[in-house]
Amino acid sequence: MRRWIAVLAVVLAVPVTAAGSGASAGAEPVPVSPVEALERQLVEGRGVKMTKVFTATKDREKADIRVAGVAEFGDGKVTATDMTHRSDFTGIAGSVRHLTFPGRGYVQDGASFQGKSWRLQENKEIRPRLDADWIELSDRAMLKAVLATARVKRPAGVYDGTRTTLYQGTITLGELYRAGSAGFPFGRDEKPSKTEAKAAVSWKLWLGGDQLVRRAWGTWGEPFSRSGDIRISYVVDVRLSGWGAKVDVVPPPADDVAHL
Repeated sequence: MRRWIAVLAVVLAVPVTAAGSGASAGAEPVPVSPVEALERQLVEGRGVKMTKVFTATKDREKADIRVAGVAEFGDGKVTATDMTHRSDFTGIAGSVRHLTFPGRGYVQDGASFQGKSWRLQENKEIRPRLDADWIELSDRAMLKAVLATARVKRPAGVYDGTRTTLYQGTITLGELYRAGSAGFPFGRDEKPSKTEAKAAVSWKLWLGGDQLVRRAWGTWGEPFSRSGDIRISYVVDVRLSGWGAKVDVVPPPADDVAHL
C-alpha cells in the first residue's frame, strides 16, 4: 500500500527532456494489431509527443500534476524522454524538467546546485518510459494483456486528427505485474501483495485507424491506495500525438551538470 501512496513523488521524479517534431511516418499498410503497430514505431529516429494529467483526490480535495514532452524510440524500446512536470501540490508546486536515458536521469527545477542548473543521477535502474502510471505504453506485452480484458469496443472521438475506437475494461494489478517488464508498475524488486494483486484498474484506450494509442485513461483506489483512515484515489489521462515524429533528445551541456 505504501508504494501507491508514494506514487505522487514517483510521478514527479521520473526524469525527461527533448527536441523534435514532425509528421507521422509515411503511408504504411494498416497493421494487423495494436501490438504490431507499436512495434513498427519503436525504431531509431522516431518518437511521439505525450501530455499527461495525473489527478489525486484525498478527502475530496484534488491536486494535479501535468506532464508534457516527447519520447524517443530505438531498438524496440524507448531510448530517451524529455518531460516537464508542473504541479499544484503544496510544497512541490512549480515546474521541473526531466531528461531520462538508460542509467541516467537529469533534473532541472530552476534551482542552482554546485553552481550548475542541471543535476545528474546515475543508476542502472533508471530507464526512460512512455509512462501512464498504470500502464507502460511502450510495452507490447502489457498492451496486449490490457486489451485482452476489454469489455467494450465502440467508435469514439477524433484525437490527433484521426477517428478512434474506444476499448474499455478492468485489469488487476496482479495481471499488470505479470505482463509488464521489470515488474512495472511496482518495480524490479517488488511485487504486489495478495490484496494488491486482486485490486483493479478501470481503464480506457482510444486507438486510431492505424491501431496506435491516441489516448489512455485509468483510475484506481482502494484497497492499495489507503493509508490509515485517509483514502486516496487516482485518475491518469494521457494523450499521444505525432507518432513517427523525428525526435532527438540530447543531454544538457556537461559543464552545466552537477553529479549527485
